[in-house]
Amino acid sequence: MTFKNTLRSVAAAALLLTPSLALAQSAKVVEIVTFDAQSGADASAVTAALAPIAAQMGKYDTLVARSVAEGPSGTWTMVNYWTDRDAMNRINEEALTWPEFAALPGVANLETLQMQQLDIASSVGLEAE
Repeated sequence: MTFKNTLRSVAAAALLLTPSLALAQSAKVVEIVTFDAQSGADASAVTAALAPIAAQMGKYDTLVARSVAEGPSGTWTMVNYWTDRDAMNRINEEALTWPEFAALPGVANLETLQMQQLDIASSVGLEAE
C-alpha cells in the first residue's frame, strides 16, 4: 500500500467517526467514551447491547450523532455529539436506570469505562477527493 493510499484509508476511517457537517454544526459537545469488552464478548454482542441504549437516547433531541468503533484488543470507542451539555449529563445519569442499559455490563467491562466531554470550539467540513 502506498503512502497516499494509506492516508486515504486513514481519512476514510476518520469519516466513519465524524457526523455530517449539518449535524456537527448543531452539536455543542463531543463526548468520547472508551471501554474494554468483556472477555468472550464479540463485536455483534457489544453492538447489540449498545443499540437499544442509542435508540432510547435518540428519543431526546439533544443527541444528534453517535459513532461506535471497535479498536485493537477489544477496546471500544463511542463518539457522541450533543447539542446541550446539561441535557447530556441528565440523560447519561438517567440511562443507568433504563432497562435498555441492563445488557451492557454483560459485554462491556464498566470498570474500564472512561468518558471525556469536550465543548466543541469549531466544526469544519472535509471534502473528499
